[in-house]
Amino acid sequence: MAIRRVGTGFDENGESVFVSDEQLDSTPQLNTTLSSVWRTDSVDNLQIPPKTPMEDGLGFPVPGGAWALSWTIPPTSTAGEDQEGITEAGDLPSGGAHATDSIDINVVTEGTVVFTLEDGTENTLDTGDTIVVNGVRHTWRNPGTQTARILSFILGAERISNQ
Repeated sequence: MAIRRVGTGFDENGESVFVSDEQLDSTPQLNTTLSSVWRTDSVDNLQIPPKTPMEDGLGFPVPGGAWALSWTIPPTSTAGEDQEGITEAGDLPSGGAHATDSIDINVVTEGTVVFTLEDGTENTLDTGDTIVVNGVRHTWRNPGTQTARILSFILGAERISNQ
């Protein structure tokens, strides 16, 4: 499924305008496909006019930054399972285990995914379900026969101890 991005902003007079309307390219990333919808390293203020109307980019945002992306998991596979060095012996039974310094708000827009915590606890999410991931170590697995698609809003955060 192609992702269309319509973006708004301001012109040089501070008036509201559409700044973009485009189909986004997809980027293969191991066994998933990513479409970076929007990314910024700061959400502190609105720039009028904006320095850049829309910024594409891959990679997790710094604290205070944000990234919106749509991504897929092929049928009967685990996202990132081909990454070398991500999963160590004794970790999750499947590959792709990771944790990020971010708060991730995820919406399953197509298919079914199984979200697994580092202790093996699982939660099955279907189309329309949401999950908020607070920097925990996890994997995403698609047990189904159709491609699963997730829309993620990732907020960069600083990891601190709660002790």
